[in-house]
Amino acid sequence: MIAPDDPILADCDALARRLAEAARLAGARLMAMRAARDVKLKPDGTPVCSADLAADHVAKKALTRLLPAFPVISEESAESVPREAVLPEAAFILLDPLDGTREFLAGGDSYCVAIAIVSNGRPVAGAIAAPQMRRLWFAGRNAFAQDLAEDGGTLGDPVAIRVRQTPPAGPDTLVSRFHGDRLSDGVAAAMGSRRTVPASSAVKFGLIAGGEADLHVRAGQTMEWDIAAGDAILAAAGGVVLTLAGERPQYGCVWRGFRNPPFVAAGSEALARAAVKAAEELGRSGVEPPADTLSRP
Repeated sequence: MIAPDDPILADCDALARRLAEAARLAGARLMAMRAARDVKLKPDGTPVCSADLAADHVAKKALTRLLPAFPVISEESAESVPREAVLPEAAFILLDPLDGTREFLAGGDSYCVAIAIVSNGRPVAGAIAAPQMRRLWFAGRNAFAQDLAEDGGTLGDPVAIRVRQTPPAGPDTLVSRFHGDRLSDGVAAAMGSRRTVPASSAVKFGLIAGGEADLHVRAGQTMEWDIAAGDAILAAAGGVVLTLAGERPQYGCVWRGFRNPPFVAAGSEALARAAVKAAEELGRSGVEPPADTLSRP
C-alpha cells in the first residue's frame, strides 16, 4: 500500500512521466491492432475487443516495471475488485487501456489510453496517449504535451501547456461523438458555444488543457478510469473538472461501482461554475441527466 506521505508521491511530475511511458507503449499496441474487429459486449453492455485486452496487458506490464508498488484498477478487471481493496487514503492507479472503443472500432482517431495515480481520492498524476492523433498529454504538478511517431515513439521534447482564456465569441465546446444527451446539449447551447466539436474519449481533456477548446459537459454515464487522468492534466494546466453539484470528483468509490456523477470540464473555474449553473436551470425546467447517472448501487 502507498500511503499519502510516501516519498514516492513527492515528485508528481516524475510519476507522470512514468505513466506517460506506460500509456504510449499501450497506445503503440493499439496502433498495431488497428484492424481488430472481434467485438463482444460486456455485462454492462459496453463493447470490448482483443485490442482492449492487449493494451491492458502491455500497460500493466509497463506499470509493474515503472511503478511496482502501486495497485492497478483497470476497466478490464475492476469487477473483481472487492469493496475493501481500495482504502480512501491510499494511492493506486486507475487504467483505461482503450478509452473510446466505439471510436476505435469505427475507424476514428480520438481513442486513447488513460492512466492516473489517485491519492486521498484525487488524481495527482495522469497521462493520456492518443496514438492515432499522434498526441501524448501528461501532468503532475505541471502539464505537458508531446508528439508521437507512427510507431508510438516520442518526437521532440515535451512542451508545457496551459488552458486559454474563453474566447469573447463564446467557448468551443467538445461534445461526445457517441454518447450525447439532452442536458449536455442544452448546457452547450446555454453557454453560447460558438461551435461544438464531436470527439470521443479522454482526449477532450487534453484538448482543453492545451488551449485548443474550452468546455465539455457530460451528463451520461462515465467511469472513474475515463476521467481521472484528464482531471489531473486539466487541473495542472489551470482548468478544472466539477460535478454538476459543483464539487471536485472523488475517485476510488468502490461503493458506487467506480461510476462518476455528471460533470463539466472547463478551461477555468468561472466557466465551469457557469456551466453548472446552466445545468441547474435546465434541471428546473425539466431537462434531467439520463436516469442511469442518478442511481447509486
